Amino acid sequence: MRDTANFNSPMNLYEAGDDAELRILLIDGGWGVRRSFNQIGIQPGDHVRVLRHAPFGGPLVIDNKGTQVAVGRGMAEKVRVEVLR
Repeated sequence: MRDTANFNSPMNLYEAGDDAELRILLIDGGWGVRRSFNQIGIQPGDHVRVLRHAPFGGPLVIDNKGTQVAVGRGMAEKVRVEVLR
């Protein structure tokens, strides 16, 4: 995980630390990846919060509009975010 103290540096979703509040900037990876995130209600411009990372590089759990969603590392690395807090 990357230090989230640098608020203006875009990073991917997986690099954000636990309890970070983020804004989704961009979802890379093509139509299929964007569709997968759209199906779980995550789109560019949304604000999400990282709740926790699973140990040993497993999925992370994020809060999106009051719903907890698990996102695998590979998918999370395709999402560019901005740290809000």
